[in-house]
Amino acid sequence: MDEAEQPTEYDERDTLFARLQLVAGSDEYEEYYRRHPERRKEDDALRDRGGLARLILGGGLSVEEIQALKPRPDEMPKLLERLTDEDLVRALIDDSTAVINDIVVADLRRRPAGRRVTLLPDRASALIKEVARFYGTALVGITEMQDNDYYTHRRSGAPVSRDFRFAVVFAVAMDRELIDRAPRRETLLATCNGYVKAAHVGARLSGFIKSIGYETSLNSMARYDAPLVPLAGKAGLGQRGRCHFLVTKEFGNRVRLGAVLTNLPLEVDEPIDFGLPEFCALCGQCAVKCPSKALSGPPRMVNDHPVWQFDEVTCFHMWAEYATDCGICIASCPFSRDTDQEKIEAMKGQPDLMWDILREDRERYSGGRSL
Repeated sequence: MDEAEQPTEYDERDTLFARLQLVAGSDEYEEYYRRHPERRKEDDALRDRGGLARLILGGGLSVEEIQALKPRPDEMPKLLERLTDEDLVRALIDDSTAVINDIVVADLRRRPAGRRVTLLPDRASALIKEVARFYGTALVGITEMQDNDYYTHRRSGAPVSRDFRFAVVFAVAMDRELIDRAPRRETLLATCNGYVKAAHVGARLSGFIKSIGYETSLNSMARYDAPLVPLAGKAGLGQRGRCHFLVTKEFGNRVRLGAVLTNLPLEVDEPIDFGLPEFCALCGQCAVKCPSKALSGPPRMVNDHPVWQFDEVTCFHMWAEYATDCGICIASCPFSRDTDQEKIEAMKGQPDLMWDILREDRERYSGGRSL
């Protein structure tokens, strides 16, 4: 993310998932919408349509059935009891939340070793990246944490301490075959598997850093100190695309992110610019194919690059309808498929080469038709 685009601070309570966990009438609900009355109507409409329940239940109950029951976020077990055996099995395939919670709890209990290993920052960085790849990450980079990189508060309302100087940010690739089935439920399973894999990689990396004597903070789906898309951009993993996700040269936006924060002295990476904003301005496949038109807003120019709007509420309405996390914007990105890596490396400042990439993608996946 460009510096001019960054908010002065991030608050995890402002994320849509955190807002959907608020219970109407509770003190937390009233306090939040006193501060943000402009979000209340749209958020209430999402809660009225079942919020996250449609995804958790795998579509086993309709929106109307969930509306009639008016469940609280902590009443999902009762809703699961209402499913048929077939629908229950379908819903329980995704065990990512429980698994990741167990991983995070185990990591928080682990303490650093008494002996602290001393390494030069360049050697430590090379070692950490090698270990991260060995544990299963596809991409890894390192950045230095600034105060405005952190969340001010967690979704629970607890303040986030800013104790760590460095972030090891990594990406794991999601299964392409499952992503290509978007918007069916297989896409949600691919996403959840990605989060589980990122948590496993992060926990092992966190454990390794603790074993050489340094404190860490594991950032995974269950617990974040900072939003990871801008952090991954700073660490050189990719750039934010029109889709609002991080887009990498190697896997497009078909990745899930994780991070380990630490005070182990490290050598940092620089952000990269491979021409993605200009490519997105020519492409637009994610916006054209988005069924909710959540990516259709006009761009703003920030540091001479287009930055597109993203309507998260409109997007989530489609999630609730499909009972998945949709994923069409991931499946439709040319960089998430078979794009020639040499052309991606060379495309910055070369619009003709960008058009070549788009023509080749269109011929493979759209039968040569106009997008």
